[in-house]
Amino acid sequence: MDAIAASADVSKMTVYRHFKSKEELFAGLIEDLCSQMIGGALALDPERPVEQVLREYAERVLEILFDPVTIELHRIVVAESRRFPTLGRLFYRSGPEASIRALEVYLDALAACHRIALLDTRRSAEEFLEVLRGYAHLRLLLGVRGAPSRRERASRVQGALAHLLGRIQPSPAKHRLRKRM
Repeated sequence: MDAIAASADVSKMTVYRHFKSKEELFAGLIEDLCSQMIGGALALDPERPVEQVLREYAERVLEILFDPVTIELHRIVVAESRRFPTLGRLFYRSGPEASIRALEVYLDALAACHRIALLDTRRSAEEFLEVLRGYAHLRLLLGVRGAPSRRERASRVQGALAHLLGRIQPSPAKHRLRKRM
């Protein structure tokens, strides 16, 4: 708390007026960092071509996921989440859950306007992000290997797209239109 007060050029009491504990301060830091990293990256436009939107989203997610600041934050949260379980929940809600939810809402919007049909948009969103992240993320977190190259990232994006697009079924409304023609 002393170092933070000195860095902010305020008194320690000022810091404690805003954050009642170190845990609360850390939680504020996590929320702020997640918000900065994710920012507008989660805005998915259901009016644009599906594959293009998903590709751009995947590329942005990988950019965030493999960013050194994100990796370090992830390591810290994992290390501290046993002592401060609320931090782990906050990190999950602000980062991974926000990403899953944004994609789920997008897929639901596409289904609502009959552009796609998916049996389970939540599971599809989770699987898309999991295929995208893969073991490359774990290897980086553990220091086994560095961040994936551009080529490896492009391959991950293609794999995640193929997985999700392969799950999409023709929309019932579009199918009825084709039968009439």
